[in-house]
Amino acid sequence: MAVYDPRGGGNIHIDVALTNVAVGYPNNNLVGDNLVPRVNVQKQSNFYYVFGREAWGTHADLRSAGTEANEIPGLAVSKQNYMAVEHALQIAVTDEERENADSPFSPDRDGTELVTAKILLGREVAIKNMVTTTANYATGMFATLSGGQQWNDYVNSNPIADVRTGIRLINAQIFMDPNYAVIPYQVMSTLEDHPDFIERIKYSERGILTPDIIASIFGLPRVTVPSAGINSAALGQVVSLSYLWGKDVVLAWVPDAPRLRQPAFAYEFNWGYSGNLPMVTDRWRENKRKSDIVRVQRRYDLRFAALDSSSKAIAGYVIKAAVA
Repeated sequence: MAVYDPRGGGNIHIDVALTNVAVGYPNNNLVGDNLVPRVNVQKQSNFYYVFGREAWGTHADLRSAGTEANEIPGLAVSKQNYMAVEHALQIAVTDEERENADSPFSPDRDGTELVTAKILLGREVAIKNMVTTTANYATGMFATLSGGQQWNDYVNSNPIADVRTGIRLINAQIFMDPNYAVIPYQVMSTLEDHPDFIERIKYSERGILTPDIIASIFGLPRVTVPSAGINSAALGQVVSLSYLWGKDVVLAWVPDAPRLRQPAFAYEFNWGYSGNLPMVTDRWRENKRKSDIVRVQRRYDLRFAALDSSSKAIAGYVIKAAVA
């Protein structure tokens, strides 16, 4: 590995300290790691296997004396391809910036955190777009609400029934209830005043709705309420802010760890760097610019895991436009 020398030029160095900033930089409003767990892979491109559901079928198993047992075919296995492409951004940290920085500013750390935040935000947008697109789901594994069905209509809507429908449909596909849900901030803040929930807890000790109580009423072990925002305006234009996760609710079966022959909603196939790091930071000197260049990079591909015969997702359910 090249040794970093701030006086030199051109040497690229994996910066351990700044990589720790990149790996550890928190953004509590992002849900990607929970909904789409990371799978470390050794090759940039390869196949992953999708097993069939033949084990759920029965076969005649009575054997008469002196005869052979009935022989069954093995599991049908299909292959899906992933390609872990690199996502990278960089920023210039100038000598003048360092010389003029006052406490608590740290140009190297601040630049690394900014670039890291943008890499993670781009990944979150990709996950959100993938899991809220109805065309990615098997037939019947999504619903789009409108009018009185939307949960802000406190007279006509029935959010508990809508979510229970999604839970049953997932169970009908994989024989397990979903264990995780993404309920965006705009949706959750509406549910907290919904009379269907207030009626169920009005005699409880606290009598105040919280996301945990709403999750328990739905029968969901884990719920995340993302409130991350995004500016969709071009650089230099008038700011246009919105909630990244919008108003769509996602239910999913997410295993506690990736395992062979176990259903899962989706995975991030991450082609890591030295030491199996999912994301690294490197930097190099550009004397002509009197700057150090800090670059953050992550190599990944996002894929649904449990699929039907048409390669559509079956371990998840999306409710579009849950509120108006």
